[in-house]
This record gives sequence, structure tokens and C-alpha cells, in this order.
Amino acid sequence: MENFIVSHSPFVHSGNDINKMFLYISIALTIPAIYGVMFFGLQAFFIILLSVASCAVFELVYNLITKKKFVIEDFSFFVTGMILALTMPYKAPLWIVVLSAFFAIIVVKIAFGGLGRNKFNPAGTARCFAGVVASGFAGEFYTIIHSGEQLSSIALGGSNEIVNLLIGQSIGGIGTTCIIIILLCYVFLVYTGVIDFKIPIIAVLSYLITSLIFTDIDHTLINVCSGSFLFVSVFMLTDPNTSPDSVFGKFIYSIMFGVLSALVWNLGVLGENTSFAVLLFVNLFVPMMDTYLVWKPVSLGGLRNAHKN
Repeated sequence: MENFIVSHSPFVHSGNDINKMFLYISIALTIPAIYGVMFFGLQAFFIILLSVASCAVFELVYNLITKKKFVIEDFSFFVTGMILALTMPYKAPLWIVVLSAFFAIIVVKIAFGGLGRNKFNPAGTARCFAGVVASGFAGEFYTIIHSGEQLSSIALGGSNEIVNLLIGQSIGGIGTTCIIIILLCYVFLVYTGVIDFKIPIIAVLSYLITSLIFTDIDHTLINVCSGSFLFVSVFMLTDPNTSPDSVFGKFIYSIMFGVLSALVWNLGVLGENTSFAVLLFVNLFVPMMDTYLVWKPVSLGGLRNAHKN
């Protein structure tokens, strides 16, 4: 007689454990970080270093107080610190960086139960927090003198061409300005199985369709490449902890983010803070999507509750 081994789902695995996933994301994040330092200078490097170090220290101190093990190999604090830093303008005050790191690790991540239990993306929520605390995130931090010319972000009324946005010769967060690099990171993360390729694509298509209602195709393409939208779509919207589990839920979730981002950006009410605020808003609906936007199982024969008949 044969022995059958019975186990619970999941039965199909991608081969990635959580440590490997965070390692791949960390590798991807170093590429825009290097470019950001090259474009914005040493001040950008100090912000990245301070953000990562602050996240590590806050998590370490909390674990020491609660007598928990500090797991350095999962790279989670590094990913949070990097994403937070790369969404900051290079002129961000250092105290804001430290305070935002504290908010990301202690308030958003640990207060909700730690890794895998947070309801909101820690870095995205902390970036929203920074935008509220410091009024300069609405505009004054997003200017730079480059090649003898003062450049300002599109949200401040600065002009730009799509080619400048593609190669990163534009103003924004430290790691959000070069669209080509962000797209390369997207390809890498999809290839390694870290992110769902559909989420950013649906978000971008939703943004494009909605933005075309307000403006022409040239301005629409410039808009979709501005304001950290693509960076958030690739690195934050795809966070498995804060995105829906079901295919239908992910579809609605991505559309909501794309449509609302286009509406708010074209209204010009939040400027560079748009994508982070919209991300926080759509995260609110994920538990509801996981409850209602799923296919209900049916009994054998295709009739639900057939055993009651």
C-alpha cells in the first residue's frame, strides 16, 4: 500500500525566499542610487547613508529592548532605508531623513507587527510623513544648478523634455529621475521573480488613459515620467505585503493607483508628493480587496452549497 503525503498550500513555489527577494531588490536599488549620487553629488550620498543607517539603528534598538534577534541577512531595513532615501530630494534636511526613518521602522513597520504584517508600505508612508512635516517638500527642495542652469521640477512649473526624463537630467527624488534605469530595474525584478509584472503595466496604462483626458500625448508622456510615479509603481506598488493577493484585486488596485495619480498630478494639488499620497490611499483598500475581490470556491458539480440540497 502506497503512502500519501498530505500538506497544505502553497504547492507551487517561485524558488525565492524572503532573504533572496530583499537581496534582489537591494541590488536593483543600488543602480538608481549610484546615478543619483553622480547627478546630485555628495549630499545625496549622505542622505542615502543616513537613511539606511537610521533604519538599521532603530530596528536594532527596538530588538535589543524587546530582546528579539536582529536579523541582518533579510535586508529589510536596507530596502526600507534605500527606498526612503531615493524618494527624498537631495536638499532634504538631515533631521527629516532621521525622523522619517524612525516613522517607517517604528510606527509603520514594527507597530503593525513587523515584517510581513504591515498594512502600509513603510517607506512610502514615511515619505508622506516627510511631506507633511516639512513644507519644503512641496517645492523649494526640488531645484538644482546643473551645467550653469537652474533647473526646477515640473511640479514647480519647470519645463522638461521626455529625453531629459529618460536619461535622468531632471529634478525629483535622488533615485527617481532616470526613467531608463527604473525600467531596467523593473526588467531585473520581473526576471528574478520578485515582483508581479502586471501591476506596474496596468498602473501606467491607467495613468496614460486618464491623463489624456486633460492634456495631449506629449505632456501625458512627460507627466507619467515625472513625480516619482514610475519609481513608486516598480518598487513600492508591487510590495507583496501591502498589495492584494488575488489577480482581480491586483487589477483593481493598479487601476486605482494609476487613475488617482493622474487626476491628482494634473490638478497640481500635491506636486512631488502625489505618488506617495496616492499609494497610501490605495493601501487602505487592500484588506477589503483581499476579502471581496476573490473567486469563491465551489463544490463538486459547480453548485455552491450543493451539499445542503
